[in-house]
Amino acid sequence: MKLILKLMIGLGVLYTGLLIIPGYEPVADTTFYKNTDFSVIAHRGGRGLVPGNTIEAAVNAVEIGSDIIEVDVHLTADDFLVVRHDAEIDTTTDGSGLIANMNLIDIQAHKVGYHELDYPNKIERKVLRVPTLKSLFQRLPNQRYLIELKPQKITSADALCELIVTHNLQGQVVVGSFHTSILKYFRGICASVPTSLGKSEVSWLVFLERLHLGHLFKSPGYSIQLPFDYAGVKIVRPSLIKLAHDLNLTVDVWTVNNSDTMRVLIELGVDGIITDRPDLLESVVSVDTKRK
Repeated sequence: MKLILKLMIGLGVLYTGLLIIPGYEPVADTTFYKNTDFSVIAHRGGRGLVPGNTIEAAVNAVEIGSDIIEVDVHLTADDFLVVRHDAEIDTTTDGSGLIANMNLIDIQAHKVGYHELDYPNKIERKVLRVPTLKSLFQRLPNQRYLIELKPQKITSADALCELIVTHNLQGQVVVGSFHTSILKYFRGICASVPTSLGKSEVSWLVFLERLHLGHLFKSPGYSIQLPFDYAGVKIVRPSLIKLAHDLNLTVDVWTVNNSDTMRVLIELGVDGIITDRPDLLESVVSVDTKRK
């Protein structure tokens, strides 16, 4: 009993000490989020309206007023970054094969938009192709992008940095990834391009917040993208949003396609919602909330 009591006292002293340790400074402002308010973020370009991760989806999203286009990228065997979510083309085209093992010309020989995962319960009659990220930048040069880097190979990060800098889009792109290791590498080679937090970094932030020790989090990124809840546990709470804002981090929630949930999140004070239905979110967002 004495040992347990000493241990409890020791832990109490340690916790108290952690509570009073000065916290880290907020991250600096970045051009991408400067002078912005709430953001309508079109998930894969708004795949509920047009087959996702296509130029046609992105153009449609811009036309209906989306603030940010969210896309995913993979690197082909001949070193082109293509806009695709999955590592293979099987899931949303009429072809088959791993992107990393295929050349661009072979990938673009197949049609996009013929699968339940990408365009559920609909049939796309136009002939669409898997686009390169370069072609998307060329079509929409003034757009803001949230780009998820899917592969873990550093060559994909190298290619992404080079493409962003070549098109002078450092202020219009935020790069994210579930893989914290590739984000750390990207930050090292491409400091001029802001990133969001990786999965393990977000998990650490959420853990510290639950212990009321969020001031000990030193953010390597400028925003967080996270689900409203996970495995039945509510992740997005007022206290987490406050901590993120205290750290000057933008809070975006994915992937929300229900208008009631959208309203709840807006009321909570999130900075953006990632949705397959940007048209629906546009209709929910009030004139006072959305920046004109």
